[in-house]
Order: sequence, then structure tokens, then C-alpha cells
Amino acid sequence: MVLIVRPKELVDLIDISEAIDAIEDGYRAWGRDHAINAPRQVIHKRVRLAAHQALVPSQGVVGIFAHIHDDDAASLVFDSESGTLEAIVIGRIACGPPISGAVDLRTPATSAVATRALARSDARTVGIIGSGRQARGHLAAIAAVRDVRLARVFSPTIEHRDSFAEQMAAAFDLEVTAVSSAREAVEGMDIVLVMTATAEPVLLGDWLSPGQHVTSVMGGNTPLDAKGKPTRAPRRDFDNAVIRRSDVLVINAREQARQDWQGDIMEPIQDGVLTWERVFELGELLDGRAPTRTKADQITVYKNNGGQGVADMALAGLAVARARERGIGVEI
Repeated sequence: MVLIVRPKELVDLIDISEAIDAIEDGYRAWGRDHAINAPRQVIHKRVRLAAHQALVPSQGVVGIFAHIHDDDAASLVFDSESGTLEAIVIGRIACGPPISGAVDLRTPATSAVATRALARSDARTVGIIGSGRQARGHLAAIAAVRDVRLARVFSPTIEHRDSFAEQMAAAFDLEVTAVSSAREAVEGMDIVLVMTATAEPVLLGDWLSPGQHVTSVMGGNTPLDAKGKPTRAPRRDFDNAVIRRSDVLVINAREQARQDWQGDIMEPIQDGVLTWERVFELGELLDGRAPTRTKADQITVYKNNGGQGVADMALAGLAVARARERGIGVEI
């Protein structure tokens, strides 16, 4: 029998702390065995179809997550020993309270895994550039791994940043202030979150101060020409000075950055500011095979550069387990 879990049954099925732990386990396993995950593959033809595939040993599942739009998604979950199709999860697994359904759970929970590993343990303040769904999900996720007391948010649209501040302050019972510039949002904050959709850097390295942790969630897929060169300006969240000032640089997947020609990594390499020897993967960090923060005044940078199957399958496997425990879904 195959269990079908429908979108309405995914609402609040997994809380954010469970998601963070499950994704951390998946990435750590990938750090030990690089064969269990394949980089995200995307087809740009009429629609944008993305596929994420992986095996998660601790859950005994292997499968694929595919999506076209935010809500047009499905996961095929197989038993990793027998190869039997165990379940089909329809829809994205989204954040639970207090921002239920605001954003997919995978992306902010993955960033929280990196934040827990890299940010100072006494980090209490968060500066945010961007006020959309990812910003909301990320503040929720960071609050699950650090005792956040204060957040500042900047968006070029006054109404958006004011609304974000009001809603998130009420949701998390903390002080959230809307500010009038990206620099004001960033300076002096312990953790910096950058979530935009721009080709021009919005975070400048000159604004950073010792001890900060930076998370950027923009990956992007830049189509390449026959010579492997980008056909349009790659998306950028931060300038090359952020790379120069970083003591530790971690991304999800090096191959993803190469394959998609992601500007925040590829342009500094092209400009001679960065070498691949300085770029470490999240799985390597969790497995103890990459540099981590060793001093309070170090600047750490994490680039959440594309969702990976180990995270999607970790969440899908957990969702299937929770659905069976609660008698949710239909079997066919």
C-alpha cells in the first residue's frame, strides 16, 4: 500500500525544531557519503521544473522532490532497502505556527542548521534585508536556534517593512524595528539575513563588524550559453568585500554553484577574490571536516545556494512517519 499525503494534511504536521534536526541529520550523512545526494536539476522550458533527489540513511528513505511553482510540488518516497514506493507527499511542507503556511519549511530550516553551527552562541540580534516570505520563515527558524531579542528589517517598500515588523513582533514577542536602509539593518547586529531577488549586491562587506554571521538564501539558476558562460547577469546578494572579510565560508553544494553559475560564488572566483579551497559544504562542516567558528570576532558567511534532496527527503520521510502515527492520509 502507498500512503498519499495531501496538501491540507501537511499543515502544521512538522514543527520547525523537528525540521531543523532532521535536515541537520541529512546533511551530516551527506558529508560522510557524497553519493547519497545529487545537485538540484532544473529544466527551463515553458515552465521551470526542479528536481531534488537523495537518500537519507537514518530514515531509511530515498526519493525525489519535484516542483514547478511554490505549491505545485510532490515527493516520491521509497524504502531505501527494498526500493518499494512507500508514499507520495503532495505539496510543499510549510512552516507551522506562528507563521503557518508562510513559506516552505526546507529553506529556513536549512539556514538554521548552519546558523546553529556558525553563529556565536550569544547571538541575540538579527538584521534582515528583505521582508517577504523567506524573511518571515528565516526569522522563525533563527529564533528556534538562538535566543533572539531584537530584529531590524529593511525593505525598499515602506509598507512592506512596516507590516513585517508589526506582524513578526506580535508572532514572536520580540522587538522588531523597520529601518530606512539596508546598512542600518545590518550594522552592529549579531546575525545578518539577506533574502532578495536582485542582480545588484544589497549587502556590502564594509558594513560588517567582527563576530557577525551572515546568511544569504539566494542561489539562482543562470542559463549558460554553448561556451558555458552566463546568458544574463547572475543574481548577487553581497559584494566581493563580504567574501574578502569572511573567515569561514560555507555553502550547501559546490557543484550547485558551478552548475547554476551562481554569482555570489562564481564572480568572486572569476575575479580572483576567492578560490574553491576556501569554499566548504554544509555537510562537511557538520561532519567535522571543514573550518568552523573558533573565535568570537570571526565573520562567518553561509550561502544557502539551492535546496538539496537530503533536506527534502529528510522532511518527506519525517512527514510520512508523522502521518502514519496520526492516521493522516489515504492508502491506495
